[in-house]
Amino acid sequence: MSAWDDYPEDYRANQVQHILAAVRAGESAAVIGLSGSGKSNLLGYLAHRWGDAGDRPRLALVDCNRLADVSAEGIFRLVRSALGEQSAAGDEYSALEAVLGRWLREAAPLGLLLDRFDALAELPAQSIYSNLRALRDAHKYELTYIIATRRPLDPHNELAELFFAHTLWLGPLSENDTAWNVTRYARRSGLNWDMDVTRQIGRLSGGYPALLRAVCEAHAAGCPLSLPELSQHPAVQRRLDEFWADQPDAATLRLCGLSDNPLVNASRLPAQVDTAGLTAKEHALWEYLQAHPNQVCEKDDLIRAVWPEDRIFERGVRDDSLAQLVRRLREKIETDPSNPRHIQTVAGRGYRFLEKKAS
Repeated sequence: MSAWDDYPEDYRANQVQHILAAVRAGESAAVIGLSGSGKSNLLGYLAHRWGDAGDRPRLALVDCNRLADVSAEGIFRLVRSALGEQSAAGDEYSALEAVLGRWLREAAPLGLLLDRFDALAELPAQSIYSNLRALRDAHKYELTYIIATRRPLDPHNELAELFFAHTLWLGPLSENDTAWNVTRYARRSGLNWDMDVTRQIGRLSGGYPALLRAVCEAHAAGCPLSLPELSQHPAVQRRLDEFWADQPDAATLRLCGLSDNPLVNASRLPAQVDTAGLTAKEHALWEYLQAHPNQVCEKDDLIRAVWPEDRIFERGVRDDSLAQLVRRLREKIETDPSNPRHIQTVAGRGYRFLEKKAS
């Protein structure tokens, strides 16, 4: 049984129809989404639903992470393998042309679903792009590419212009798809969640696939459905850390439909929080901490940075004044000020600003 056998026929309906329309028109498309947006899931679903010989169009899944040989021959071999041809007679290009010829006679147009295309985009592999472009041009309107990436291709990439007309930013699931995913998780886990729980999980996760799964896992483990407690749960934190590793800016969040996502907003790095509401002293403290990430900032150094007036120690600036300022700053930038994730106390010395690192 396939992982997609029980998926509803209208799953990700808008995105599916967009992609199918592009392939039927002989055009390529780019699916762009941050970590956890469900790109691989969508392409896998498409390959399952439209992967048989009688399908029009016909789609074939190619996982670019499996590219062992970073060369034109390597990508030809990977595509040929995805089309079911394991051995090559002659050179790789001729072997792939022969396989493509058979597929296109059976079902044209053919869409190659190039999953995790970032694996190529991050490599110095210009010849791969040139050869992929040449292969597509040799079968124009019959062969198309559907790529899945975390960010748009460089506009100077030889393939980039193929996707200008069809760029799909992948965001949250629809309300129906969200409810189906929650119900499916509960059923498989032997849980009896009512519609109120299902709606709460959908609202708190914003329908974002990875966060939806993480909230389900957290609640199944006993975590209450409240934003502060979910934000601190390891399953949710792990997904959020993966999400922020992509370093999305405000424009990307908007394109992905995540500007109002509760967990995303609750977990924003302090650097991404609007600091317009900070007082002058709070801003000075914040700037010093940001300038020294992941380091112990001694109390005396912090006091000199925030109260730079002459003879500051004689004016009564003491540890308790600094502690009160830190408390006020935490209240403005931490999700849970009583359990801070970013501005941490180092007993006997001072404070440390923990900055999330892209991994």
